[in-house]
Amino acid sequence: MELISVIVPVYNVEPYIAECIESIQNQSYQHLEIILVNDGSTDDSGDICDQYAAYDNRIKVIHQENAGLSAARNAGIEVSTGDYIAFVDSDDYIGITVYEDMLKLMKDHNLDIIEFTAFRDKGGTIIEGCNDGQLEIFDKDDALQLAMHDCFVAAWSKLYKRSAIGDVRFPIGRKFEDTATSYLYVANSNRVGHINRCYYYYRLNPNSITQTSFDAKSRWDFVLGYEERLQYAIDHQLPYVDDCNSLLMKAVLSCLTAYYAKPAGNQVYYDNCKKMIGTYRNDASYKQLNSKYKLFLWSFGRADFIHKIGARLSYFAKQVR
Repeated sequence: MELISVIVPVYNVEPYIAECIESIQNQSYQHLEIILVNDGSTDDSGDICDQYAAYDNRIKVIHQENAGLSAARNAGIEVSTGDYIAFVDSDDYIGITVYEDMLKLMKDHNLDIIEFTAFRDKGGTIIEGCNDGQLEIFDKDDALQLAMHDCFVAAWSKLYKRSAIGDVRFPIGRKFEDTATSYLYVANSNRVGHINRCYYYYRLNPNSITQTSFDAKSRWDFVLGYEERLQYAIDHQLPYVDDCNSLLMKAVLSCLTAYYAKPAGNQVYYDNCKKMIGTYRNDASYKQLNSKYKLFLWSFGRADFIHKIGARLSYFAKQVR
């Protein structure tokens, strides 16, 4: 029976971690290795992990100094021994049959990665995502093209063969780490599947890293992932280099929006964006942009006040909501 390693990075999630762990323990597929990586929590999260490990020998707990989500996931990968690997974020939880169902799909269709969809948990109110059960199978070229266009991104929405993970690791010290790695996992694969079936419960947390809309540092990390993706497309002579260039410009403009909204102390990110636009902006840069972003890109260095006004209005609207 194949072993599935489930890696859970844990940091200050005391109110949620028990529900997360129990949703993994209670899976219909029981041949699991549950790796809890306590990333320097300052609440009781680490103690709770140890309590569960004391009576379930499938659980391994790693305690490390705080180094971020990427470092925690990487630590889990390094000690994992499973034939398959999955990730669960510690403030989320999963449906009881996810690994049984996904493993069957992987075997039936000879897949290296299978992606599923998610419910959103908004303060206990469950919001359903795509859930019609439709299954799509992609060969390597089609899957990689989709991945380079922002599909198959979230690490937690998949089951991977170990070979798909390979030697790819999450970039330490950066946010939006999934953007920097997801296409590389697909590149390690021959067949990738996606099923419109909700198995994952993603807790909408207003304090989570993905909700920091106007954090220029976070947005710059986002830019770095897209620059690496563009370079990968160039190095491998992929037929959608122009699309990757345009998606990079969109990320840069998003970072500029964060800077224009909150410029104090963030000059370095403006300088970085200015350099990035000077290096990569060309006619193809507008290809994947909507009208607003096309205007922002055109106005950079010509009429910067347009983007500044747009950014401040967006920031004000966010505060009002």
